Amino acid sequence: MRSVLAANIFETLGLSGWSILFYAINFIVLVGVVVLVLYRPVKKMLKNKRESLKQTYEENEKLKSESETLKAEYNKKAEELKTESARVAAEVAKNAQSRADAIVADAQEQANAIVDAAKKDALYQKEQLKHEYRDSVNRLAVQIAQKVLEREISGDDNSELIEQVLSDWEDSD
Repeated sequence: MRSVLAANIFETLGLSGWSILFYAINFIVLVGVVVLVLYRPVKKMLKNKRESLKQTYEENEKLKSESETLKAEYNKKAEELKTESARVAAEVAKNAQSRADAIVADAQEQANAIVDAAKKDALYQKEQLKHEYRDSVNRLAVQIAQKVLEREISGDDNSELIEQVLSDWEDSD
């Protein structure tokens, strides 16, 4: 029954055994031509594309490793620059401190010189006042002595009396 049914289907479609064989051979030839004309070039094209992608991937990996190396070098240089910057800053601070110390020392020397000069000036003025005081005391002593003695005292007598009075006066200080 099946063969009768199959024969009816083939007869209805207008197919005979030879035409089915012809169509099958045509199909096999067509598949062979498609394989030769389309499949192999497409397969070759895909293989080339795969190789191209593989090369691109390898190149990307190489560039990635190079960029990581460059990044490491950059970080190292950045650290070196930070260290150098800190060293320069410390050196500048040290130089500024030494300059400040030198300025302070110079100012201290100038202040000491001013104080020494003021002390010398004070001693000089003290000596001047002492001489003026001696002269004033000398004149007063002469005037008092002249009045008391009612006579004139010589310069030598006067100097001797003044020295004696002043030495007594200085000893009491």
